[in-house]
Amino acid sequence: MRRWVMVSFLTAAVLLPTSMARAQGSDDRDDDDQDGRGHRDRFALGVGIGLVKPLNQTETYYMASLRIRTSGRGNEEGEQRGEQRGEQGITGYLEPEVGYWTSSDSDGLGKGSDLLLGVNLIGVIPFGAVDSFFGVGAGVHSVDATLLENSSGETGKQTKLGANAQFGIDLYINRKLSAFGTGRFDLVQGAADQVQSKVYLGLRARF
Repeated sequence: MRRWVMVSFLTAAVLLPTSMARAQGSDDRDDDDQDGRGHRDRFALGVGIGLVKPLNQTETYYMASLRIRTSGRGNEEGEQRGEQRGEQGITGYLEPEVGYWTSSDSDGLGKGSDLLLGVNLIGVIPFGAVDSFFGVGAGVHSVDATLLENSSGETGKQTKLGANAQFGIDLYINRKLSAFGTGRFDLVQGAADQVQSKVYLGLRARF
């Protein structure tokens, strides 16, 4: 129950900047283009580190992702100016990602690891010096059976499908570099505890 309360709270935290962004006039968007933001960069490479909580343990989580801006519904002239036609000012991205964590054997379950290869659909909402974002994705987990089944007697690797929902913010250091924070929930097929809760911080470079 507490998990869904947290999901509702964090979802509201993401949607609030969306409504505020709608209230901004076209002059604010023109100012963004003039100061060099404008979401004109097509790619963004992010690396991060944080925590993952599967079952009753918390482990270190590592990730890397590459955002690829989609053309959306903008016309050619608008794309040259770095503009998007979305009425809500949302920029869309495809985001291939890799994530990894390993068990520290703190609960006597044995060593094990989980390698994630996936792709996400991300929506970014610009708001001053901060971008908020939200997204969903799917991927493949190559995970040790000891972690999947929550049993030290299991051996070998298994390949399972997974899905995630995520949300977060980017705080711009300069036009090309930002610090980001992300919270997400991953559902893993066949896991004893199907939900992995993750929180991580990192840096994102645009080019």
